[in-house]
Amino acid sequence: MKIVSKPIKTIAVFEYDDGTPMPYKFKIMEDSEEEITVQVNKIFGHERKRIAGIESIIYKCQSVFGNIERIYELKYMVSECRWVLYKI
Repeated sequence: MKIVSKPIKTIAVFEYDDGTPMPYKFKIMEDSEEEITVQVNKIFGHERKRIAGIESIIYKCQSVFGNIERIYELKYMVSECRWVLYKI
């Protein structure tokens, strides 16, 4: 997977037990300046990491991008309350 680290607009749901945000769907700007919506079809798992001193949660997901099913990673930066498409 290649690191892309693009900012995204995300709709998330929160777990009952510990309040962990889980991505539901997101919007991303393509190179053509068109905003596309992606439904998160499957979440394989998530792990908490500290990357460059920033507490983050990395989600390994699967969705359909332009009629192609892809596996990718989303990153939620806890202290900044910000989501990025991390790897694809």
